[in-house]
Amino acid sequence: RPPNSFIIYRKEKHAELMSQSSGTSTLNNNVISKIVGTMWKQEPPEVKAMYAAKAQEEKRVHMLKHPDYKYRPKK
Repeated sequence: RPPNSFIIYRKEKHAELMSQSSGTSTLNNNVISKIVGTMWKQEPPEVKAMYAAKAQEEKRVHMLKHPDYKYRPKK
């Protein structure tokens, strides 16, 4: 499944936050998700549009690699 704009944003920001922390920090996925979620809400529309364009490109590449893909969640 291709990632959406927030997932791409979170992946980039997760790497940034981990590189900024000194390893002794208590940053875990739960804490990082809350921080990144707040950051995403505060981003201007231009930044969100940039990530939406990245998500569209990811979707296009995914369609080329997997032309018969159809999302089917398990029940």
